[in-house]
Amino acid sequence: MARGLNSHRKTLKKDHKPFKSKHATKGQLKNQFKGKVEKKSGTSLGNNVPKPLSKTARKNLARQLKENKILESKLTKKLFEGNSGAQKIITIICLTNDLSPIQIANQLFNQDEDTCTEFQYPGVVNLNVKKMRSNLKVILPNQNNILHILDAAKNSDFVVFGISATKEIEPEHGETILRTLLAQGIGSVIGVLPNLVTAYPKRNLQLDVKQSLQSFFNHFFPAEDKLYSLESASDNANCLRYICQKFPSSVSWRDSRGWVVADKAECRDQYEGIIVEGTCRGTGFNVNRLVHIPGYGDFQVEKIEKLNKLNGKHRNEMQIDEDIEESYEPDESQDTLDELNPEPIEEVVDEEMWDESNPQASSLGVRSEGKIYFNDDDDDKVNSNGTGGKRIPKGTSEYQSRWLVEDVLDEDASDLEVEVNDENEDENAKGGVFDEAIDQNDQLTDDAITEYADSEMHIDLSPEEEERQLEETRQAAKDDLEFPDEIELQPGESAVEKLSSYRGVKSLANCDWKVDEQDAERPSIWNRLLRVSNYKATKNRVNKEFSKTIQIYPGDHIRLYIKAPKFVLENVNVSVKPFCIYELLQHEHKLAVLNFSFESWEEYEKPISNKDTMVVQYGFRRQVINPVFSQASNNKNNVHKQENFHHLGNTTIATAIAPIFFTNAPVIFFKPSGSGNNNLNLELIGKGTYLGCDHTRIVAQRIVLTGHAVKIHKKVVTVRYMFFNPRDVNYFKAVGLFTRSGRSGFIKESLGTHGYFKATFDGRLTSQDVIAMSLYKRTWPEISNLYEE
Repeated sequence: MARGLNSHRKTLKKDHKPFKSKHATKGQLKNQFKGKVEKKSGTSLGNNVPKPLSKTARKNLARQLKENKILESKLTKKLFEGNSGAQKIITIICLTNDLSPIQIANQLFNQDEDTCTEFQYPGVVNLNVKKMRSNLKVILPNQNNILHILDAAKNSDFVVFGISATKEIEPEHGETILRTLLAQGIGSVIGVLPNLVTAYPKRNLQLDVKQSLQSFFNHFFPAEDKLYSLESASDNANCLRYICQKFPSSVSWRDSRGWVVADKAECRDQYEGIIVEGTCRGTGFNVNRLVHIPGYGDFQVEKIEKLNKLNGKHRNEMQIDEDIEESYEPDESQDTLDELNPEPIEEVVDEEMWDESNPQASSLGVRSEGKIYFNDDDDDKVNSNGTGGKRIPKGTSEYQSRWLVEDVLDEDASDLEVEVNDENEDENAKGGVFDEAIDQNDQLTDDAITEYADSEMHIDLSPEEEERQLEETRQAAKDDLEFPDEIELQPGESAVEKLSSYRGVKSLANCDWKVDEQDAERPSIWNRLLRVSNYKATKNRVNKEFSKTIQIYPGDHIRLYIKAPKFVLENVNVSVKPFCIYELLQHEHKLAVLNFSFESWEEYEKPISNKDTMVVQYGFRRQVINPVFSQASNNKNNVHKQENFHHLGNTTIATAIAPIFFTNAPVIFFKPSGSGNNNLNLELIGKGTYLGCDHTRIVAQRIVLTGHAVKIHKKVVTVRYMFFNPRDVNYFKAVGLFTRSGRSGFIKESLGTHGYFKATFDGRLTSQDVIAMSLYKRTWPEISNLYEE
């Protein structure tokens, strides 16, 4: 029977509810998803996906956060409250040249007629605000020295910025100070206007100018919604009350350890070191840990004395022994001044011990290709020498075992074995002979200052030569951006001799590169550097262990006996410039391979090349480094391409050998602009973040050899000007080729005696194509030096 015009046709049927797939066949599902694969859930992938909390859990979490916040506020209040409380440190910084820090200090702290505190510039003044029952330490740093400003601000609870109502803040001075302090980390900030009423007597103009300056200040500090006019009695009193009553914000990298701004510092005839007296701030102190003095290095502490508080009376001279409340002296676990791991010992391994039938050998580990690897069991056993079952080399003493933390491996794997308890073990096997050798080779006195390599003598060039070298560097940076890594061989050069240290790599992201390969350019101390397999876990553990062993707590008035040379105090005047002492966490004196992220400063236009000399500040440390630049890539094999220049707008990783730091900290980079290492004329060139230590990060320098096509016949091309003799062609024959258009190929055979060769590619080339070959070489980081002012 013929179908009507409105009869049902299966081909015209539309599925109005595609989400209802009741009985879909495999073919229908295949057509529906068109090869798409459904993503697996986080639980099936093994990730820790947070589950939504119940109402009771959310209320409990909120209650815990509230209690922790209240406890933190109580501890902070207890630290500063009362006449005997710790001093709040205030730094005054003028953002324009027409303002005087002494004028701001007089307006702010000499409000009452009966108080008349004399301020000096630069200087440090202690004062007591009686009506607020608050102790203050006011710092007036040198406004023309960026390092003095940074040092004063990093130790301050409040930073007071003086903003002029008549002069505009210049980017080269005022804005640079603001951006640098933000990059370093800053506590609580206050903006003051010392000359607003004088410059604009009319009230309406004052409000307009104040609103404009408030908008500028909020650009850098959005949380600060008020500027104080110091010529107004009410604003002036409110500003002082704000300083005395508000709890300052903390700086995480600074307050994660103990630190002291010295009230007194002196030398005594009967004591070889220096004596520093002040109030403990931050987390606290442990006498077994080292301390750092900026500009001089790391030192041991001989004794810490906890002193009685004097009920608000400031100490004008060193206290007598009757004021000592408690004294702490180091024990045998005190940190040493060794920067490197002990020298590895050569050990002859008994082959019978590795007999597969020997159960003792199987319990020690597995031997493969001349190396020994360990099983993960029996970690909780305690050895006779007190090392707690750590994986340590045979013959290692208790002193050497301190270098071996849980995820730190300091010796070669081929020299490792697990110590076994044996009461009759010979003393020489416990490392007595090795300790003797260490004492003979590395005679480091406890009170010796940290030694670093001497910097090379700087020679000032003529202005014409400086300009010529600058133009050459700029041209090299421009060529590197346009033709990255490209080099050219001269007709008389031998590629085999010139490029003997380079190797061909098919893929830099997938190649297998040995971390401890033998290389003539490898630093001599490479195997003795501190190695951390899991930096994040080690950092958390070191900080947690330090918090459990604190002996001196914040707010305690202490006296430090430091084993430092007396010449450290030759240029120290605590009434002119703050003298600070920082506590080091365990292992922070040791050298490691550190990585920093690097972003160039917006106003710095000069080219920054690889291994340029610069000063890096991370935390309280300043080191002179020649960093190796590499791409901020995330390869599985941890091999990264070296950058010859840092180009504006990119993020680069800078690698150097420097003392490790177990705290997340911002990083600032400076370039010496004067002669010598001791010149304080530093130019700000970049900022970044401290990324921790990673000795397995491999940086490979890449070079590109280019040639030109002479004849093109489908996929076969004759190439010239890449090499200039057949020996070089045959030597690099196994290395792959590529072109600018994305074609890949290989060398087929050499032609003639002038370096011509025939190559085959995976597609047809054009006459505009450039044939290239990539070669790679390992680049090693260089050792840094302490920056001395």
